[in-house]
Amino acid sequence: MNLFQVFSSSGELAGNNKRLNYCPKCGADFPGKELGKFERQSCDKCGFVHYLNPSPGITIIMRSPDGKVLIGKRSENARYGNKWCLPGGYIEYEESFIETAHREVLEETGLKIRIEGIVNVVSNHLDDLHHTIVIVLIGDVLGGHQEPRDDLTELKWIDSNLHFGTIYAFEADKKIIDCYFAGNMKILPIDDRIEKI
Repeated sequence: MNLFQVFSSSGELAGNNKRLNYCPKCGADFPGKELGKFERQSCDKCGFVHYLNPSPGITIIMRSPDGKVLIGKRSENARYGNKWCLPGGYIEYEESFIETAHREVLEETGLKIRIEGIVNVVSNHLDDLHHTIVIVLIGDVLGGHQEPRDDLTELKWIDSNLHFGTIYAFEADKKIIDCYFAGNMKILPIDDRIEKI
């Protein structure tokens, strides 16, 4: 089974939904919010250029000793609510992706983890307002108390049979778990100076 790395549900000119009205540097009006693909807004007054960049995040496959994977059900009020996903979230500005994984897993599941490595990186054009680039990690539970938190209302460990009947919030999560259960996932180790194994 092949790894997938690009998932797209957004429109051709989704960037126009993320244009600014005013220059964040000098406050001048930004001309034109309707631009072509990959065109950038620039300020006529101070020369500032508004770069549209995807939001970086992580997601993690947490394995049990018998090879199951932990997934969480998103709350009804969350984007893509009442569907299932891998634990994960956005990387904060002064945070490493490894720190993000530990924080997000603890916030969403109550668990502490050991990260083994990176298994994929995906681009998600989720809709016309959300474009993410996600580092996909794999690891194991070290401790903590399992309970759904943050925007998750349920947690469950799934095997391959339960996986194929699950409705996922994100196509990328489904494909990643497909690859995990197919047994052909390669692991790129992470820096052991940061993640003590």
